[in-house]
Amino acid sequence: MATISSPGVGSNLDVASIVSKLMDAESLPLKQLQDKTTSYQAKLTSIGQIKSALSDLQVASQALNLSSTFSALTPTVADSSVLGASVTGATPASSYNIEVQQLAQAQKLTSSVFTSADATVGEGTLTLDFGKYSDAGSPPVSFTANEDSSPVTITIDSSNHTLSGIRDAINASGAPVTATIINDGTGYRLSLTSKESGTSNSMRLSVAESGATGLSQLAYDASNGGVANMTQNVAAADAKLKIDGIAVTKSSNTITDAIQGVTLNLSKTTAAGVTTKLTLTPNTDSIKTALQSFVDSYNKLAKLITTSTAYDVANNQGSVLTGDSTVRSVQTQLRSALASAVQGAPAGLATLSDVGVSFQQDGTLTLDSDKLGKVLADPSVDVSKLFVTSDDGTVGYGSRLNTLISGMIFGDDSLLNSRIDGINSSIKDLANRETDEQTRLDAIEKRYNAQFSALDTTIASMTTTSTYLTQQLAAIAAQTAS
Repeated sequence: MATISSPGVGSNLDVASIVSKLMDAESLPLKQLQDKTTSYQAKLTSIGQIKSALSDLQVASQALNLSSTFSALTPTVADSSVLGASVTGATPASSYNIEVQQLAQAQKLTSSVFTSADATVGEGTLTLDFGKYSDAGSPPVSFTANEDSSPVTITIDSSNHTLSGIRDAINASGAPVTATIINDGTGYRLSLTSKESGTSNSMRLSVAESGATGLSQLAYDASNGGVANMTQNVAAADAKLKIDGIAVTKSSNTITDAIQGVTLNLSKTTAAGVTTKLTLTPNTDSIKTALQSFVDSYNKLAKLITTSTAYDVANNQGSVLTGDSTVRSVQTQLRSALASAVQGAPAGLATLSDVGVSFQQDGTLTLDSDKLGKVLADPSVDVSKLFVTSDDGTVGYGSRLNTLISGMIFGDDSLLNSRIDGINSSIKDLANRETDEQTRLDAIEKRYNAQFSALDTTIASMTTTSTYLTQQLAAIAAQTAS
């Protein structure tokens, strides 16, 4: 606010204090608008917190609407040194007897001995194919390249014609093979290892020499009529096993498609005819965790609503959302959804209380873990029917809450977003009114300052005149006396 320059100098009036007090009185409407804005902002914050808590509750509800939450299984292997197992998809509880007859392995080839890693080998091109040698005959009759892989051709010239140069060129080619150099004490050998195990990932190396000869030392084709100048140290092999007596052959020791929804990781063979047992049992811990998370999320929301809408009778003081109809609607709809039975659910499994979830006096939920444990231990009871929407149209609690909350927090017309938009609109309107009110106050203060400046000048003039007259009368009186 503007002030008078040196107010009261001529009149000795406390002009600044007078104008300040007058403006305090004039500013009461502005303060009321500012208080309303603060109140609306507090409402906005509180409703935002409730919206966030509703989102957390929806996530917990969605977990209860997943069949996988209730069908989770725990795999147990009798001899974990033979294989490991993990459940990666939908599969029923069951058990399997598994015999591991052979582990998959990757093919390894080595070259003849060279005097050093920098020894010149030769020049030309190396072409690497990956595929399968036929099992018939010795040597195999033919080589069949993989349909899903393409040959990789590598140029070897004067820039890379040494043993180490060829190693680096192969590794840089992108071919699914690892090249290394091994010093066996007699010299240096190039070693090639296929990155993929299984007989279908065997190597064939074709050589076309040019310039300096010698590159053909790295040729390898084990089929009938082929040239195999490299030595096969490890033959490519498939994993072979029996699952409940059914023969299974796979190219990898990690098997994802033998038992539906289960991944096997083979690590050791068993003795002939000896099996290890894989058991898949229901994992009730996942159900308990999901249900407890739901209860905790609901209680967080319920306590937040209670705190933001409570009324302090002793101090006659309301909370930030006391009496808010939108929040009351959220609370009422949620309680109704949780209290209503699931239509079409099996007898004895139609309400939350049937699995140990019930309301307490303060409006929060509690989970009776003992009661839930007994229900989960009963193989004749399918708890998922209480929460997951089934094919017959039965809408469980998980789906019911998910749909209800979506209507509260998503979309411009949702319950909470409409309320938030209304509050923001009110805040914007108050901001405009505050601007207008401030403009009015600035004009009033300017008028007060002008009026008191004029009064200050008038009083100063009158004071000067009074002083002059006093002096003149005193002089006249002095002359008369003499």
